[in-house]
Amino acid sequence: MNNLNLVGTPREIGFQYGKYFAEQGVNLSSTLPSGTKERKEYTESVKSLYKSDYPAILEESEGVAQGNGCDAEALTQFLLSMYVYTAMNFCTCITGLDHRGHLLLGRNSDFLTAMQPMYSHCVIKPTSGYAFTGNTTAFVEMEDGINEKGFAVGLTFIYSAQKHCGLNAGMIVRILLEHCANVNEAIAMLKKMKIGSSQVLTMADSTGNKAVVECCAQHIEIIQSHSILYSVNQFVSDAMRPYNPGNIDDMESGLRLKTCQKAFQHQNVLSMEYLKDVLMGKQGFLCQYDRKRGGDTVWSVIYDLNDEKIQFCDGNPSREVYETIKIDF
Repeated sequence: MNNLNLVGTPREIGFQYGKYFAEQGVNLSSTLPSGTKERKEYTESVKSLYKSDYPAILEESEGVAQGNGCDAEALTQFLLSMYVYTAMNFCTCITGLDHRGHLLLGRNSDFLTAMQPMYSHCVIKPTSGYAFTGNTTAFVEMEDGINEKGFAVGLTFIYSAQKHCGLNAGMIVRILLEHCANVNEAIAMLKKMKIGSSQVLTMADSTGNKAVVECCAQHIEIIQSHSILYSVNQFVSDAMRPYNPGNIDDMESGLRLKTCQKAFQHQNVLSMEYLKDVLMGKQGFLCQYDRKRGGDTVWSVIYDLNDEKIQFCDGNPSREVYETIKIDF
């Protein structure tokens, strides 16, 4: 996994990102799927939203293209339409308090094995906004992370056949990490956002507050409890179940949900070791994929929101080990 430390304005951060891959001999636009007329039209329709509300996203994307020397239009089209036109991101998130009163948030990221050389662990220190560390299968967008205020968020994606003009899942995670100090601020921001994709956001902060937010273009449902919370690639609340897709390969989302339900049915306290056991698949199916299908758990991470360290596994935790990474903002 690539490790990047990025500092500066959005354009400077993007330039550093793009230059890193250029120095590895990688032209980023050559790694992207071919653009389509539909995705191009969608990108043009959503670009005005980013220009008015989140121009830093566009500036960073432009910086990536400049630093890498790749096709800026192809890059922007991919980034602004991903998750709306994608059906291949599958993950599990878990959050709960340990015996010390520390809030933990763990996430297995399940995605394409062929793209693993492109995945990145980033520390980003913007000139405006909160510094954070996070992980991504692409660039600019994030799929999980924790910021300097002790606020963490993890994504589990849900495919939608309907296309809605709005912010997509990975960009939402990135924006929340940069702009929110806690769960309440993140929920308030989400309620004001124009959302384009379908996803579950598992969130927690250093005050002990946590939530699972199921959201799509049509509705937002907030789930909070003193118990351990978890999410997979499906909506579970009555209000959101009608938005679940049918007849789609979700990499055993239902089986992973049953594993979490069984693993936590008699527990309200979450220890670091037990959380690792669950993420490693020792309490039932969670990451035991056959890599021949082209998908696997490509990283696993545990954020301790009351400590300056994270546990990170570069690869499938049933085969690879967790290492301690000190957070340095």
